[in-house]
Amino acid sequence: MAGVNDHLSFSPSGYGQLRTREGVRYRYYNDLGAHKGNCTWGVGTLAHFGVCTDVELKRQVTANDVNRALAKHVRKLESYVRKKVNSHPLTQAQFDGLISFSYNVASPSSVMESANNGDMKAVRDKMLKYVYVFQHDKHGRKVGAPYLLPPLYHRRLEESAAFK
Repeated sequence: MAGVNDHLSFSPSGYGQLRTREGVRYRYYNDLGAHKGNCTWGVGTLAHFGVCTDVELKRQVTANDVNRALAKHVRKLESYVRKKVNSHPLTQAQFDGLISFSYNVASPSSVMESANNGDMKAVRDKMLKYVYVFQHDKHGRKVGAPYLLPPLYHRRLEESAAFK
């Protein structure tokens, strides 16, 4: 059975906004600064949990590498959102917001459940709760207390705007 959002794809505007929100780096970097974040590259592509090695920090990546990784990740997220939100129709802006949000948050099932039920206020409220970050050790385990990241709050405001 086809879902009501099977016709939607991440828009060019959505791609542009995601690239702006995530930033584009043609190298490996620690996403929240040295000794705080995870080793990342391109448009927020996670290389691994924990900080980058010295070798990785010297590694350059091409625009083609970045664009391929971004497109591959977005295709997976499009399928995920279409599968999870298959009963309630979304606008293009809502679909784009869910893709951008999902790009940054692993398996946001409660948000998708609210969207599928058509409870757009709950979608927005739940999205706005994802404004805290944790440090992770090299095995991906959370360490320390979560802390509010103001740029993440502003991102969530943008991503959730279509759900007012």
